[in-house]
Amino acid sequence: MRPILIPDSGPLFSLAAGDLLGLLLKFQTAITDVVKEETIDRGALSGASTEAAKLHQFYASNEKVIQILPTQVGHSIQHLRQTCPNAPLPPNAGELSIQSLLIGLSVSKGPKPIVLFEDGWFLRNAAALHGSCVLVSTEAFLVNAQSLGLIPSAEEARTAISNLRPYAYREAKIIRKDMER
Repeated sequence: MRPILIPDSGPLFSLAAGDLLGLLLKFQTAITDVVKEETIDRGALSGASTEAAKLHQFYASNEKVIQILPTQVGHSIQHLRQTCPNAPLPPNAGELSIQSLLIGLSVSKGPKPIVLFEDGWFLRNAAALHGSCVLVSTEAFLVNAQSLGLIPSAEEARTAISNLRPYAYREAKIIRKDMER
């Protein structure tokens, strides 16, 4: 089974908005330490968004099967917070953490991970990822989930997502038929 890496908050918030987080349990799912902080950890805070609260609850119920991957970026942020406890995450921290992780994974002989994204950053920086992964937009993930029989309709899923996230990134339609169960 190919691992699915979630490099940013967008796909997680979209799946939470559409009540589709259970799809992640059909795959070997991993997120970086930075993305966990950006999404799941925020769901434990008062005033958290609906999506963040759903993510926090989902992770609490499934933490044994969702892998959190440490990254150099996450380590650097933790080091910074030893001297400046309230330091905010730098811009694009999730994206930089996955880039760091992919560089490290590129030396392994395993299958290329699937990187689920919504942010146009990934399209603009695809060349920098050194072909170490397969980029799949949330849109394409839903199409593939439908073709695998995991959801009845990608269009219904998109509609459910857009009810809470009307501006979810949908331009990149990288459709890959080689996702494995």
